[in-house]
Amino acid sequence: MSDPGPALEALLSELTRRGSPLAGHMRPGLHVDEIGSRMSAAGARPHADVVSLYTWHDGFDRFRVPTSPEGLVSLVPSHPEFNPLDETLSLFARWREMAEADGAVPVRQADGSWSAPDPEQVWSRSWFPVFQGGGSEVIFISNDVDHAGAIWLHPVQDAPRRLYDSLGDAADAVRIALIDGRLTLDETGAFTLESTMSAGIEI
Repeated sequence: MSDPGPALEALLSELTRRGSPLAGHMRPGLHVDEIGSRMSAAGARPHADVVSLYTWHDGFDRFRVPTSPEGLVSLVPSHPEFNPLDETLSLFARWREMAEADGAVPVRQADGSWSAPDPEQVWSRSWFPVFQGGGSEVIFISNDVDHAGAIWLHPVQDAPRRLYDSLGDAADAVRIALIDGRLTLDETGAFTLESTMSAGIEI
């Protein structure tokens, strides 16, 4: 397991080099002990990459970053909101509440039996949201034994889908797409919608 910090910093540097003002809007990172305490209080079991992400930077205020007709200035193109830990903890809590509510209602199975969904299959304590956008879609990092550190898309109306093996891989994919020209920024520093749609980057 490698620290995603260098890949994230390399991505932010590439964005800055291409005119993005995002670096000036990133919030300072949090201490690892503070992150651990708040995660524990929320009942979350995050992967180490989640902790590394929030020690790197505590997101940014989406209401303060520059915007253009293409969208807001962001770290990744398809799911642009990298929100502060307070907000993502609230989002995690909402998903857990919905999962627990679903788990309290038995569902009739194909064989005629009744059983309640497992809340861990609806929204696991080992899934932690890191980026948001695309309506209610979220990008989460899994800490499940078989998928530890993997980046997943949760499209709400469908089953979660694995996108990348790690946060570092996802950051590298965005940076490489910028370098080879598949992703472009507008004059404000936001990812252009046309390049976002065609680049094959799902984060």
